[in-house]
Amino acid sequence: MTMAGAAARADPSSPSSRGGDKSRSGDKSPRTGDRSDKSDKADKSDKADKADKSDKADKSDKADRSDKTDKKSTPWSRGVPEAAQKRALQLFQDGNVFFEQTKYTEAVAKYELALSAWDHPNIRFNMAVCLINMRQPLVAWEHLKQALRFGDAPLGKRLYAEAMTYVAVLESSLAELTVTSTQPDVSVMVDGGQVLSGAGEHTMKLLAGKHQLVATRPGYITDSRALDLTAGKPTTEQIALLPEKIKIERENYDRRWKWWLPWAVAGGSVVFGTAGGLVYAGARSQMNQYDRDLAQLCPAGCTDAQIPGSLKSRATSARHKSELAIGLWAGAGAAVISGGVLAILNRPRKLEESRVVPALTVSRDYVGVGLSLALE
Repeated sequence: MTMAGAAARADPSSPSSRGGDKSRSGDKSPRTGDRSDKSDKADKSDKADKADKSDKADKSDKADRSDKTDKKSTPWSRGVPEAAQKRALQLFQDGNVFFEQTKYTEAVAKYELALSAWDHPNIRFNMAVCLINMRQPLVAWEHLKQALRFGDAPLGKRLYAEAMTYVAVLESSLAELTVTSTQPDVSVMVDGGQVLSGAGEHTMKLLAGKHQLVATRPGYITDSRALDLTAGKPTTEQIALLPEKIKIERENYDRRWKWWLPWAVAGGSVVFGTAGGLVYAGARSQMNQYDRDLAQLCPAGCTDAQIPGSLKSRATSARHKSELAIGLWAGAGAAVISGGVLAILNRPRKLEESRVVPALTVSRDYVGVGLSLALE
């Protein structure tokens, strides 16, 4: 519904009237009857000059009193420099020109500049009327509430009554939402804007219709609500978030062999390697003793036939032990490799639950029932 409003007074400061008393006092001195016309004219001229001077002085005194009255601070002008007031007044008057031409967008632009210089209720009122005609009821309501914050003094009784009417009409078309929470560290957002932080209560006006409320808190489950607000009806949303639940999923795993088997095989390499070292050390010692005995028996050297059989058998035994040690070392290496391969193959495997699913096959020439194994 479009509602048009009349522009507020041209001067938002509503200055006091500066008009003075223009009555002049007559000459109370007695008049003589034998004066000539010339003398009478001169006398009248003198009286007129005196009356003019008296009138000017009277006007000056009243103007001074009026200036002093204007300089008295009001709640809506307190702290606003005179230069800022003049600038706001000029912008307000420029906006009123657009207002009367129903050019509301241009008027709003001027009023916004005026408000940046002086936040005056009359400017707020005219801006609200423009926004109503621009179909922006929520922003218009906010400006009207600001315009009414000082009562009817700055607006006057007529505009104040109009503003109250506008507020009542707008509030009947807007929805009211109250968000409450008793939990600390809660952050509540409505349509992407934060409206509540921590425990407390916040009430706001919103356009009727659908809105999104999201409440968050560290360590708690996020609460997201889709709201459908009704015009003229207050709605209260209580926020009480629940702690996050830690979900533990147990999965069953299995191995091909016992977990220790690959490590036992790998550990066997140590045994093989140690045994091979001991055998090789014995073979080396035995061969060294053979060399010493042979050098003592044949200082100048002997042929193979001259070497005693017992000495030869000792050399043969040493060579066999050396070969055995090499075999043990090879076994140790094989055990290490086997242990590593077994460890890889014995890694845990997730058990897949299997269930038997009956299957019915029907065709034009065949009807059959079967079972299938499903793995999960």
